[in-house]
Amino acid sequence: MNDTFWARNPQGDLKMFIAGGLILGIVLFLAVMNTPIQARRPLVWLVTFLSGGFMVAYTYWPKPINFDAKTELPRNGVESVGSFLQQSFGTVSSFVQIIAAFLLGLGIFSLLKIHLTNIARKKKDWVFSVVLLVSMFSMIIFGYWDFSIRQGNKAIDFDDPQFWQMPNMVRDFLFDGLLQQMDAAMFSIIAFFILSAAYRAFRARSVEATILLGTALLVILSLMGVVAGMWDDAVVAMAGTDKSAKADFLLNFKITEVAGWIKNTFQTPAITGIKFGIGLGTISMALRIWLGLEKGGKA
Repeated sequence: MNDTFWARNPQGDLKMFIAGGLILGIVLFLAVMNTPIQARRPLVWLVTFLSGGFMVAYTYWPKPINFDAKTELPRNGVESVGSFLQQSFGTVSSFVQIIAAFLLGLGIFSLLKIHLTNIARKKKDWVFSVVLLVSMFSMIIFGYWDFSIRQGNKAIDFDDPQFWQMPNMVRDFLFDGLLQQMDAAMFSIIAFFILSAAYRAFRARSVEATILLGTALLVILSLMGVVAGMWDDAVVAMAGTDKSAKADFLLNFKITEVAGWIKNTFQTPAITGIKFGIGLGTISMALRIWLGLEKGGKA
């Protein structure tokens, strides 16, 4: 057996692992808090470099094929490193989820600090802070209550509202009845701002703006079923039923064909170029952060 720490299944030792992880986390937190400010930046960079290095190695290091780490031994150094990376990836992913949970807790703490201060000092619009905190705690309480009931009664079909209890009804009211509807209303309002901005951007003040206005208008009309159907029917009627070159040429002017040509010839390549640019920018920023070249605020 070539079982390692990374591949261990805690099972009965789960409580010990949780307690040990909690104690280790507290010790590390206190150690970082008591570290001199000048040493914090190199420490953060070291952790960032090791974490990023692990993910880079896991992605690009050759992975052993048909290798069972529990019954076989690596044949060489490359296979040994590949086996280690494969076994440890699950644990490292769990670390990432735990850190994300801590970041969520940090965000909630920051939110509470800001809005409780607004309420205590009765700053401007402090009533909205009360509404936000009440909404947040209500969603947390009834959401977890609803989850506990569903987990404890898995034999019940909770898709049927007749089996709902009070917490299930309140959670449904808060999430589906309020949050989802307010999201829809907010995005509906945003649509009017987008339309207003598009109107200002599409004014035919130059040749480029005129071309942009014309292509946008064609694409919009192609998405309107009634207009697109009438346009295409008129083009088909003009082309007739014969299979001449003139008829085939006229069929190219169906609005759906024109809009498809615009999307495939201009829109798709442009979006692909933008994605390439975003990808290169993301890689550049990731490398700067990984190598400690990004000089942000003071530690």
